[in-house]
Amino acid sequence: MTDNRYLTASDLGTDQRLKALVQPLCASVLCLSPGIVPSSEELRKATLILVTHPAAPIQPLLEHSALPPSTPILFLGSEVTVPPLFQQYRDKLLLDYMVLPVPLDVFRHRIIFLTRIQKMSAEHHTNSTTLSRQLDILSTRDGLTGLYNRRHLTTSLMEIMESAPINGEELSLLLLNIDFFNTVNKTSGLKYGDFILNEMAARLTTTSRKNDSCYRFSGEDFVVLMPGTGLDEAKKIAEKIRKACSEKPFTHGRISQNITVSMGLASLQVHNPTSHDDFIHMAETALFMAKAGGRNRLQIFNPLSGPGQLTPRKSMAFLKDSLQHIMERTRNAAIASVQLLAKNVAGSDHQTHAATVSHYLTLLGQQLGLEGQHIEIFHNAITLCNSFRSLLHSDLINKPEQLSSKERKIIDDLPFKLTEITNMFDYFSNEREILLCQGERYDGTGHPRGLRGDEIPLGARIFTIVDAVAAMNAERPYRRKLTAEEIILELNKEAGKQFDPSLVAQVFTVIEKNHLLNLDHTLLEQARQDLFNTFPELNP
Repeated sequence: MTDNRYLTASDLGTDQRLKALVQPLCASVLCLSPGIVPSSEELRKATLILVTHPAAPIQPLLEHSALPPSTPILFLGSEVTVPPLFQQYRDKLLLDYMVLPVPLDVFRHRIIFLTRIQKMSAEHHTNSTTLSRQLDILSTRDGLTGLYNRRHLTTSLMEIMESAPINGEELSLLLLNIDFFNTVNKTSGLKYGDFILNEMAARLTTTSRKNDSCYRFSGEDFVVLMPGTGLDEAKKIAEKIRKACSEKPFTHGRISQNITVSMGLASLQVHNPTSHDDFIHMAETALFMAKAGGRNRLQIFNPLSGPGQLTPRKSMAFLKDSLQHIMERTRNAAIASVQLLAKNVAGSDHQTHAATVSHYLTLLGQQLGLEGQHIEIFHNAITLCNSFRSLLHSDLINKPEQLSSKERKIIDDLPFKLTEITNMFDYFSNEREILLCQGERYDGTGHPRGLRGDEIPLGARIFTIVDAVAAMNAERPYRRKLTAEEIILELNKEAGKQFDPSLVAQVFTVIEKNHLLNLDHTLLEQARQDLFNTFPELNP
């Protein structure tokens, strides 16, 4: 007589009772009896597998590619020892074993438990797969542009260079650089610079072919690998990319500029690079030649067209361009290091103020129609001044009350300290005069020289007003942030005293065009009219 309180070996002869016991607890159970071979679809859908004859040959099941590692497999048998294959697969699969007979409530509990294990295991595998995919993307993709990064370029280039000669295939490498990118980045702001990089990535991917791969090599340098492509075809693709960049402006919001690229091209079969570094170096050499030739052009690598083979005039252009590139990077690295040092000393408030001043400077410079190289010099001067001021006098800047006359004298000596520091670096000669005169006032009552009016360099006059507007539009330890109306009134009040009146008029226009302040239009018009009444020569 069968004891209905137990699951016994006799219950395994048919699936009926077993399914009746299990399916209410786990609807997608798969019961495997001798002779039953499950399909791939059945294995994928099952959340629990019951094996009723452990002695049967089930190794093909455990090796089946469709069996998820998250699916528990419960073996039912009368042997008191665990099947030997458990040792072999215990680290790969979720294997469990029950000795029959077993009380039904214990059996049901095990089924519920294994079902929960399957759910958690499946979620774990899904999350692990997703995380692995995300990590793979992070390790191979550039975070800003979404293109492959330099690390992935190295891996891909090495693999292709290894297989291409075996298969007799060609490979062309195009290296391109955005012309005058640092100038554009500084004069138009970091956001516009980031937009250019993203837009450049988009134009590269849409212009190159399906089998080509695009990479962000460094800051404003990009690489296109063209497998199976010789120089003639690669030249056509490169020219297509150059035109895609130069013939359509890069427009973002109110800013729109024409951007060009210089390009260097090298070939695996024609130039025979000995390594991936050698291949890239060839393209870099060609790129420098393109820069020396006037930019916005493609140059194919030619070992006989290096500087030693150029005419004196072209050789000089190549040398000047190379040195300018090196000096520009050195200057930028020095400024970035000073900024980082100031950030660590003065905190995030310094960064916020510096970014605001930089933004205002760019807008005012564009309003005045200044050339990009002049705006860049002004940027450098303001960045250096704010950074050194924070480094030398962060305690006074952050003081919660007004400065004493002695403390004000310390601040007033800052221009001399700035020029002394920048004298250490010849490449800051253009910025030095601005730094020395940044304490001058338009009415001649400033320091250190008491210059007045147009005697004060334009960069110093611009610095004075944009730095003041940024300061007034921010909270300070010793006072609250000024309202928009108070800022406008202060600018009018100090026009002809601290500020150049013509720059005050231009700042009003910048504020209005770019909605820098939440200001009533009528009030701004009245302020502008008051300014023109005081300084009739400004009235257009």
